Amino acid sequence: MKQNRFDVHAHYLLPGAVGRGASAQNFLASPMPTWTPEFALDFMDRHDIATQMLSAPVPLSKDEARRINEYGATLIKQYPRRFGLLASLPMDDVEAALSEIAFAFDQLGADGVVMVTNYTGVYLGNSKFEPVFAELNKRSATVFLHPTIPAGYECVACGRPGPVIEFTFDTCRTVADMLYAGILNRYSKIKFILSHAGGPLPGTIGTLHWVPHPPELTQEAVLTQLARLYFDTAIAGTAASLVPVLELTTPDHIVFGTDFPPASEPVIDKNIAALGALSCMNEVEKSAINLNGRRLFRRFAGRAASRLVHDSVALRQILRVKLRRYDAGSQDNQLLLALSVFETH
Repeated sequence: MKQNRFDVHAHYLLPGAVGRGASAQNFLASPMPTWTPEFALDFMDRHDIATQMLSAPVPLSKDEARRINEYGATLIKQYPRRFGLLASLPMDDVEAALSEIAFAFDQLGADGVVMVTNYTGVYLGNSKFEPVFAELNKRSATVFLHPTIPAGYECVACGRPGPVIEFTFDTCRTVADMLYAGILNRYSKIKFILSHAGGPLPGTIGTLHWVPHPPELTQEAVLTQLARLYFDTAIAGTAASLVPVLELTTPDHIVFGTDFPPASEPVIDKNIAALGALSCMNEVEKSAINLNGRRLFRRFAGRAASRLVHDSVALRQILRVKLRRYDAGSQDNQLLLALSVFETH
């Protein structure tokens, strides 16, 4: 069955640009040396990806953000079904970020925004960012949260590239900061997508319960606010990554991501195979991962429903075939449950 996956985690560059920051992050070479739409579309077609949401997850100045957002807008105009735009914001300048939000959504037709986990060492729970979150909340925006090198990187990286350890830990760090600062509670209309299944965040729930909380942040509030988050599968498609997520939230909050092109194609292929082999989710839930992200973006949400109806017919047929392979006394409970879901809808 052709999945037509919806990829929330994909990156792009301006024409002729080269990925920066390799030496500063202990890479031997840039993990993203170049990008073109043709390069991306070829990859997408070979991996049954209908749409990629494009983002540039690095801190950018006002002028840099404007240039790449305008280029992203030309791409979604040229390929409206294949690409979506997650606009970059110059978060070091809050007034400029507010101006860019208005320009990106109202003039360029952006589908959401991308943020990194900290800006020159300032994490997202900092009060300086309140006006930005307030504006995004008014717009019920979707925010793709991507890690970057943390404050004090040279002291904690052990000489290794950022993605080895510190990137995913920085996701956990900034989300915990937002939680304690009340950002997730005050701006609950924002839909946050966390890269790489949230890194170690789902595994820290016990710690978040154990430490003293502000009076308004009860243990129940912690769970409720974190359960509203969305978690992408980029380089995080195994049970080791997703079982903790499923203990925190529901399967429909897991969304498909590749991290193309920084994640090499063999890594992405292995991750997709791991998703298909998961035993912690039934066939319906695993198939839905490919489409869950569409619901988070208005421009694509309508097509998500129609695609789900189309795929449900094919899935029902596949499930029946699989069930026939079992003896009556040894049928797979997950397959039976999956089929029962379809038969009652």
